[in-house]
Amino acid sequence: MSRTIYYLGAGASYGRRDEDKRIIEGIPVVSEIPEQFALFRGYIETAVIPSDCEMVFQNTYRQSASNIESERRDMLYDIDQLIKGIQEHATIDTYARKLYLTGREREFKKLKSVLCAFFVWAQLVYKPDARYDTFLANVLEEGNLMLPKDISIVSWNYDSQIENAYRAYNHNSKLPLYEKNIQGEWPQPPNHGVIIKINGSATFEDKSTIQYIKDDEKNMPTALQVIEFYHDSQVDTSGIGLDFKTHLSFAWENSTNNEKIKSTLTQTTNDTEIVVVIGYSFPFFNRVTDRAIFSGMPNLKKVYVQDINPDAVIQAIHAVLPSDRIVNIEPIKNCGQFYLPVEL
Repeated sequence: MSRTIYYLGAGASYGRRDEDKRIIEGIPVVSEIPEQFALFRGYIETAVIPSDCEMVFQNTYRQSASNIESERRDMLYDIDQLIKGIQEHATIDTYARKLYLTGREREFKKLKSVLCAFFVWAQLVYKPDARYDTFLANVLEEGNLMLPKDISIVSWNYDSQIENAYRAYNHNSKLPLYEKNIQGEWPQPPNHGVIIKINGSATFEDKSTIQYIKDDEKNMPTALQVIEFYHDSQVDTSGIGLDFKTHLSFAWENSTNNEKIKSTLTQTTNDTEIVVVIGYSFPFFNRVTDRAIFSGMPNLKKVYVQDINPDAVIQAIHAVLPSDRIVNIEPIKNCGQFYLPVEL
């Protein structure tokens, strides 16, 4: 369906850092996770809980100060457990897969919920990577404000940077997005470019978007909303008509929608001729999925690798490209904006 695919990794949401390497905009990367999780814990621990009134969450139910305080204690305990796991493993993904493979389902679910809360927090306190805004300004179609059919995005990231950036263009609609934890009917392919998030999104449900939390701050402070979203992800809330299932689902995780996401990937990439890789290192962890995706591009002619160290990525990409294909690979070292190929 799309001749050009943007293939995104964590570097695509890196943003900018100041002289002291503090985050100005963007999402924390692996090396920053331990420090950022400590800040996140402090954000939850020091949140002020008004003691003189009840607060309304999601215009649905009231919460007393004592209830929120109890939920905070539970959340801080779970954050501490994840911090300990991070310290003992190379990455969060490594720890998550270990829990999954060893059948520690309850701990695995808590890890995903804490991770969702962390990413919601990070996108509340740090400005978004400005490159997404510039990219959308360049590629969105006039009138319908959609991605053109010839451009789609396949992302390994579970942040919501591109979705948040899009709200500045269209507050009342969303770009077509596919992930394994879609609830209800699987969306029909639109006549536009799409976003496919291989690991899903680190959000709880639609109303945990950054803009919704900011808009609802008059009813409940943002930190307390994060606590509530986390708490509700741990309990059965179907009795009040709400489903707080997280949208995070790792590529290697079993899901009832596994075949649907694979089919959507195939339909999206079967005409692809150009791939722009941004900030993705092709780790061994993801190699099976990467190989399957690139094998589904029989017409692939060229790969642009946009990275501050493109040579290392180019070496890794050869492990996922089909051996019977001749594909031209071109490095792009300037990472100031997302690269727009001359073929567009």
